Amino acid sequence: MKSLNIIFLGRSGSGKGTQLSLLKKIFNLVEIDTGFLLRSFIKQKNSLAKNINLLIQKGELVPTWLVVYLWLKKILNAKSQKGMIFEGSPRRLSEAQILEECLNLMNRKFVVIYLNVSEKEVIRRLSLRRICSQCGQEYSLEFNPDLTHCLKCGGKLIRRPDDNPKAIKNRLNYFKKDIIPVINYFRKKKLLIEINGEGPVKEVYQRIVKQL
Repeated sequence: MKSLNIIFLGRSGSGKGTQLSLLKKIFNLVEIDTGFLLRSFIKQKNSLAKNINLLIQKGELVPTWLVVYLWLKKILNAKSQKGMIFEGSPRRLSEAQILEECLNLMNRKFVVIYLNVSEKEVIRRLSLRRICSQCGQEYSLEFNPDLTHCLKCGGKLIRRPDDNPKAIKNRLNYFKKDIIPVINYFRKKKLLIEINGEGPVKEVYQRIVKQL
């Protein structure tokens, strides 16, 4: 079977990360999580990392060239027999066209999954999201209401800096402005699978696997 390559799109808090973790286990996929790559990048001690961090905390988009640079390093290092799954990219139409061109030149056929969850639901989910201050593992207080420390490393759970109300609103606005055109672009090319992302995690997962 040829390698499976997936681009995962959806609003912040739609459950992309959760579903990605489940898909990785059965399809043996290399994860390319732009959000994680950016959070790792801003830990560097330089002015660029500092300024990128400020953009992220405001819920604003980082420059296309930086996003491309970060995921291109991962793409080029991935073994050809292993598939890839992208989460958090592309965030603009220009990024979508670059990623499409890159994957085509590498003879990697791909499919785009749009995990559709309403604004009201993602706001509720984001208000309950916490991450480990040490390893970055994500948790939801919906499923772990009394959890205060990471089950993996024991680090303290905190709210993500970009999960404040203003940043959430900015991200929802940019989804309408920048990512909806990306979704429509891939839909016209008949590369898009739209999945209802609301409901229990297992049910959403089964919907995705059935379509794949």
